[in-house]
Amino acid sequence: MLSGLAGERIHLSQRRGQVVLVLFFATWCEPCREELPALRRLAERSASVSVIAISVGEPELRVRHFAETAGTNFPILLDGDQAVARSWQVVNLPTTYLLDRDLNPAFVAESDVTWDALHLAELLEQRTGRDVR
Repeated sequence: MLSGLAGERIHLSQRRGQVVLVLFFATWCEPCREELPALRRLAERSASVSVIAISVGEPELRVRHFAETAGTNFPILLDGDQAVARSWQVVNLPTTYLLDRDLNPAFVAESDVTWDALHLAELLEQRTGRDVR
């Protein structure tokens, strides 16, 4: 469980039943910075997808300032000690996990992704063999 910039405590289990996209990022990571606007658009157009961003190893004040200028519409959680990133075996930033409705990993990207061009429902159906819409 991690805390968000808005003070919320988010358990992944609260998202069961939804498709969840978990982005591990850092404010100094240029590909991460470029990916966030596409994820904002994804969250706007896909009500069935829950986007969560996790800042890895950065101080809250830096992440808070970044979030204010980035205009995100999804929670940004703080993994200051990198324990969650290690437990998810994150080596590169950005790393994104796409979880199916049972919160099982269906897709992992260890680099930036063009989210505007990717159709998540089709990707999940290919990976899981189930219609996830």
